[in-house]
Amino acid sequence: MRTKLFCVVLMMVISATSYAEQLYLKPGSSKQINTRENIKTVFISSPDIADYKVISKKSVVLYGKKSGMAEISVYNGSSKVIYNANLSVDPFLPDLSARIKQQYPKSDVSIKRYNDNNGKSSYLLTGMAESEEVKDSIYQMVGSLVGTTPTEVKIKADMEMAINSDDIPFASYKRYDNIINKIELPSSNQVNVKLTVVEVSKEFTDNLGIEWSSLTLDSMLKGDSYTANSPGTFNLLGFKHGFDARNISTLINAVQNDNIARVLAQPNLTVLSGESANFLVGGEIPILMQDRDSTTVTYKEYGIRLNIAAKVERKNKIKLFISNEVSSVTGTYGYNNYQIPTLKTRKSNSTIELADGDSFAIGGLLNEADKEALTQVPFIGDIPVLGALGRRTSTERTKTELVVFATVNLVKPVSSSQRIEIPSFQRTSSSKLFFNVGVNDKARDNRLENEVVTFLDKVGFTR
Repeated sequence: MRTKLFCVVLMMVISATSYAEQLYLKPGSSKQINTRENIKTVFISSPDIADYKVISKKSVVLYGKKSGMAEISVYNGSSKVIYNANLSVDPFLPDLSARIKQQYPKSDVSIKRYNDNNGKSSYLLTGMAESEEVKDSIYQMVGSLVGTTPTEVKIKADMEMAINSDDIPFASYKRYDNIINKIELPSSNQVNVKLTVVEVSKEFTDNLGIEWSSLTLDSMLKGDSYTANSPGTFNLLGFKHGFDARNISTLINAVQNDNIARVLAQPNLTVLSGESANFLVGGEIPILMQDRDSTTVTYKEYGIRLNIAAKVERKNKIKLFISNEVSSVTGTYGYNNYQIPTLKTRKSNSTIELADGDSFAIGGLLNEADKEALTQVPFIGDIPVLGALGRRTSTERTKTELVVFATVNLVKPVSSSQRIEIPSFQRTSSSKLFFNVGVNDKARDNRLENEVVTFLDKVGFTR
């Protein structure tokens, strides 16, 4: 018991004496240090960087001489360390440290300076910042005063999912080689973007003519009304036994259809703040490139492509860059005995700012195609004027618009301590299903519905 107590006391003494305060001084400035016990001895590691003067039994004054770092230790009469500090003498550090504490009181960030053998200075930022915006602001503020010539780091994104085209302004930043940023955040910001890519078809179909394939002897004798049928072969019975104006009027029609849409993709992407992510559903087309001595093959991607970059700004405001493209193979063209495919492409880039949970839509990527067709009865359709009774023309105009819907959320991963439940399934035997014996449809539907709802509530990301 005594041994354990001695170890605890010894650890407390060691931890108390080993703690070193961080002090900042400008060259030529001074700072008074007061102690609780009488001062016997003062030791400073680099007298050329900083020096001291004892002014009373419990007070000592430190003053800086030139830029650099030193350590000061104050001892009492029993040779016990009663004060210990790491001293940084720098023309900017004192002001920087004070400004950081003043502008960001909720953050605990410290800055230290280190010199290499060549006399070059490096600065280390450590501690905890309240938000990512504060972390970036502190880094840029320190860099503007003590940093070397900055390097502009530009994050770029193009429709090929490569980082080599248009800049993403909010994701670009200045990097200082002599500043090491080790500031931490309470938790990393992750942005989840739920995307739905929809192609809305505004299809206009205009048919004008006589559907001879729908005229039959039985329908004409009974006087049945016209019912649209799929195009078929010419029915000679209908023409042979005659027709009346009512049958012709029912066969001359104009049809309009404007209610077609389909979902092309529904990706769910999650990125760290300041990073990018991409999504591709499609394929790659090999393209041959020939020079004098060899032939090389490059691949061109096509399909549905999305590229996003996100950054969390002030008060959970999220800046989002999104580029989208839908491309498809439409044909080929010949070049030097090679058939090179051609692509039809629709793409757009957008940069927006949203709050947590907001949604938006991007549209306007239109595509229009016209198709005309002529169907006629052989020989009869070639007769001027009267030949119109044996002809049928159709014009089909297809308009499609690409629309992207997105919802942005700040998310956190599911903790490993939380149990993720997977819905269970109780199989019903084939004999029960075949004879419909012992099958409770209502209980089965309720059980599956409840398990699916529970499963969806407990998986994925949490806000």
